[in-house]
Amino acid sequence: MDFKLEEIEEIEREHAKIIKLPHLTEEEKYLIDPIVAPTSGLRIQILDVIEKNGVKQYLLPKRKLFLFLRVFKAISILYKELKKGINLKVLIVTDDRPTKDILLTYCSQIFAYDSYQIYYQKDEPGKSRMSSPYGAASVALLEEIKLTIVLTASHNDLTWNGVKFYIDYPIPMSGDMFKDISKIALDLKEINLKATFKTELIDIEQMNNNYVIQLLSKVLTLESIKERNIVIWPYLGKARGIVNLFRQLGAKVTVIEEEIDPPNPIKEIREDKLKSVMESNNSTIALLLDADRDRIALYVKQNGKYQFYIPNEIYSAMHNILAKEYNKKIINVRTIPSDLRADNSSYINILTGVGYKHLGIILYFLLDIPVDQSKVDTAILYFEDEDNTLIKIKEPQPLKEEFFKLMSRDALKEDQFLIVMWEESGGHTLNVLNSVLNQTDQDVKFTTRFPLIADKYPVPALVLATELIARGHIISESIDWSIKGINRTISAIDEEKVKIMKNFEKNDKKSITINGKEYHVNALSDNNGIIDIFQLKSNDSTLYFRPSGTGPEVRFYIFGAKETHLSEIKTVQNFVKSNYS
Repeated sequence: MDFKLEEIEEIEREHAKIIKLPHLTEEEKYLIDPIVAPTSGLRIQILDVIEKNGVKQYLLPKRKLFLFLRVFKAISILYKELKKGINLKVLIVTDDRPTKDILLTYCSQIFAYDSYQIYYQKDEPGKSRMSSPYGAASVALLEEIKLTIVLTASHNDLTWNGVKFYIDYPIPMSGDMFKDISKIALDLKEINLKATFKTELIDIEQMNNNYVIQLLSKVLTLESIKERNIVIWPYLGKARGIVNLFRQLGAKVTVIEEEIDPPNPIKEIREDKLKSVMESNNSTIALLLDADRDRIALYVKQNGKYQFYIPNEIYSAMHNILAKEYNKKIINVRTIPSDLRADNSSYINILTGVGYKHLGIILYFLLDIPVDQSKVDTAILYFEDEDNTLIKIKEPQPLKEEFFKLMSRDALKEDQFLIVMWEESGGHTLNVLNSVLNQTDQDVKFTTRFPLIADKYPVPALVLATELIARGHIISESIDWSIKGINRTISAIDEEKVKIMKNFEKNDKKSITINGKEYHVNALSDNNGIIDIFQLKSNDSTLYFRPSGTGPEVRFYIFGAKETHLSEIKTVQNFVKSNYS
């Protein structure tokens, strides 16, 4: 995809350049400081699409580029203040989008002007490509670098780009720090750039692969992957990190290099191509990846049939197999709309709001690591007690007390748990926790030997699922198919999202009837009391809806009867749109 960059006026100074920024429009202000906070930093359609004589042309307007420059500069200013100008080092990485190089260059020039030491992932000259999960994990795996910038728009089409950033911890920005960065970005009048800069090359990708192997050695012996023929389709780029990992584990990997736009393996699947490549390479397992490798799907041939599996199905089946066949005690930390078909095999179920800014807090709570209070305040955190009642969590102690009850019930003085933190869109993160019962304090002490990653990190789960399939476990036999889960959206700009949530609030704790079917409504709120998700529960289905943090949409989810779930979710969508927007 070729694009033209709108001409930018740069004022030349000795060893530097200056870009004067225009006043922001109201729409641009919303992009930097949205009403509904994004779940993973800035993400916008950076390229304009112009159609002339039936031919698409692409333009990168300078005003859209300037939005990114504002955010880069704001991150630099805030981090410099946090660290008092000491040990200023930043790792900057990208996916394979058309606009990656120009954003990488400008981002580097901004941080270089502010006296940062710039680090790139070892790559071809002028490039620094790496998956966003590996980029996020770098702040935990590296001693000396505690700021990572990841330039990606994940599964969005190739006209989009975005920026994720991580400071000190591999957990998405939220709370006061995110608002501080937005405020700084809005107030900027100019951007200073250092025209020439030096970069340090490091192979953090290989460090991540080594970490994954060490972690999984405490979960399951990876024996059946060896010599297995596996097909990997990255959808964009080459997925070097994941491909090298499977080869390091002894698999025989075939990569499909055909790019798909949008690079979204959950919505775009080319079965004819997959079957052809798999058959010609004697493979029964194909791994499908989005652009930044935090969304996965599987295409598998078992019992003579090809099956396509989305994350909800993959993770639910994997958790059930690990619990039932390998006796793993699973701490099941999932976002509220995620699949509930592994809840019964878990040791405990912990439900959170959407995104890792909620999920990751649970990991820190269990390990007694202080969490910025503003993050806790804006998080939606619940656990299920023995009666399946949802108990709200504002601090670690109630959760620790529940573990004490459960372990005392089972006469466990100490044990090992597999904690899984995951969401329906494809993110998954796991760690191995050791627990010791403290009778004196009626508490449980959790420890781990592994660095803490509290953002999307699905590669270990991808390897585990592949190993289980290679061992002969069948995904389709490991979850209840009488229940079907799916998500859909309705279009809504930020103001409409807020209006729908506000108007629907009057139904909280009440029953409503939609097309002759009765639903009980529960509003699920963060620790500030702000409602973020609505649950509609009937006698045979559970639905949720929430405002999207990454696009102009309201997202709906259903877990209901296989035969009727599609018509049911459409009916509820139309009802909410017609009556509350």
